[in-house]
Amino acid sequence: MSHNKRVNRRLATKVIFLMKKPDSYVFLAKVNHLKQLSHVVITNDVNKIMRQVFKQLANKPNITSHSLRTDYITRLWEDFKDIEFVKQTIGH
Repeated sequence: MSHNKRVNRRLATKVIFLMKKPDSYVFLAKVNHLKQLSHVVITNDVNKIMRQVFKQLANKPNITSHSLRTDYITRLWEDFKDIEFVKQTIGH
């Protein structure tokens, strides 16, 4: 990845993190729009869609929501080398 792309991703990540309110949710429940959608529901839905998509690919990769999360965390670490920022960004 080029230096400029890495810098742009780093800036975008920091801006999103700074704009997010501690009580804001990205995904909301369908019935109660003020309630956070369960991570189990999100995980199951994402994995179901990913299985359908990847079955159609020639090499049939086994990619899950967890592997995407792991990749995202790895990229955060590679870009920032700041464990506290990474922990706060992923909610730990």
